[in-house]
Amino acid sequence: MLFERLRLTVVLLCTFACLPAQAALVADTGTPTNGIGAGWAFNSGHSYAGRFTVPGAMTINSVEGYFGTDAGEVGISLFGNSADGEGGFIPGSMLRSASFATGVGEAAWRGLAGLDWAVGEGSYWIGFTSTWDSASQASMPGAADKPLAGYALEQGGQWYDAAGLGLDQGLRVDASAMAVPEPGSMALFGLGLGVVGVVGRRKRA
Repeated sequence: MLFERLRLTVVLLCTFACLPAQAALVADTGTPTNGIGAGWAFNSGHSYAGRFTVPGAMTINSVEGYFGTDAGEVGISLFGNSADGEGGFIPGSMLRSASFATGVGEAAWRGLAGLDWAVGEGSYWIGFTSTWDSASQASMPGAADKPLAGYALEQGGQWYDAAGLGLDQGLRVDASAMAVPEPGSMALFGLGLGVVGVVGRRKRA
């Protein structure tokens, strides 16, 4: 009976020490206050990107941008740090990409969940690209409460620095990380293993 209780204690200690951390927003600009037409035109072939920082090894679960849509598709891409050096405005190489179908709609938070994109500590860019009729007048409003440190605009294969334009688009990136076991938890875990080993040897003797 004692051995069974100790074994259960060790299992519980291991479980609690290795529980994953709660998901958190590593980027959250807040909802932009500009109305439709007051931000940037989000037309076919336009790409807008925002830079954010990840504090450690994490998994990106979801990405959302605040924009209006037309019938077509929106691509979401994850880029590495600036290709033109730290603090630059040209996103690095594309790391991951996904897309979703859209219909005609007013500005709202839209994006993808369940992404499972693993990233390490550092700076990254999230880019949004629209693909629909060339006559579309969809837009990506700005004036977010907590704008990002860097924004970039891509047209015709050329990236442009958009941080100084003051339009400040909306971006939300949700991510989670495995919790690192605390020293106290690991000490209890080791103690439990030691006690189980001693009791096991005595029972065999």
